[in-house]
Amino acid sequence: MDLPSLAYRRLRGDAIETYKYLHGIYNVDSSASLPLADESEGVTTRDHSLKLLKLDCKKSIRANVLGFRIVNVWNSLPEDVVNASSVNAFKGQTLCAETFYV
Repeated sequence: MDLPSLAYRRLRGDAIETYKYLHGIYNVDSSASLPLADESEGVTTRDHSLKLLKLDCKKSIRANVLGFRIVNVWNSLPEDVVNASSVNAFKGQTLCAETFYV
């Protein structure tokens, strides 16, 4: 059997949850845990408009929180994947995206 690795499935699940938070599927204010980067803070959003701001992590236990572990993966996804029309479209595009492996 040619199953995806556990690390890939975890990253994909985190990306799906991040998509749900950022596109308002959950009725939760995620701006504290998943802050968006904007041009006024000196962060360039050259690839897509939903780039996450990479915060400093002073405690090692906090590095395992969704808002810290998904930033590099989410920011490396292409524009068409991040702005997919639905969750199922996002799932289909992340399954075959080569940039999803980090």
